[in-house]
Amino acid sequence: MGTWAIVRFLHVAAAAVWLGMQVALFVLVPALRRMLPPERVREVVRAAGMRLAIVAAVALPTIAVTGVALGRHEEAAAEHPGVVHLKQALLVAVAAILVGHGLVPGRRARLAASVLMLAFTVAAVYAGAWLAAG
Repeated sequence: MGTWAIVRFLHVAAAAVWLGMQVALFVLVPALRRMLPPERVREVVRAAGMRLAIVAAVALPTIAVTGVALGRHEEAAAEHPGVVHLKQALLVAVAAILVGHGLVPGRRARLAASVLMLAFTVAAVYAGAWLAAG
């Protein structure tokens, strides 16, 4: 297996972990809210969030580093620099929203941030799939 295959694998794996983590939270948190009292939900979500922050601290930089490398190496990226720039902008936006998510008070604001992060992540994954197919 060549170096670029490993870089591609790391990029796709990190993106899958990040997207999967977001989808899992969208499914789990509402279920927890229906099953547990509010103070217990906060406790469980906060504990999970601390652990998932570690995953994000690995996944997002991996996506960024491998994405920049692939953007400079791949022929499809060279042919479609606008798509590469879009993916980069989406990653920066996701990182900024992630920071804001932890700072904003209120459940609705955090939910809105979560929805926006998920939408931007799906858009970036779609753009990457489009590049890979091209």
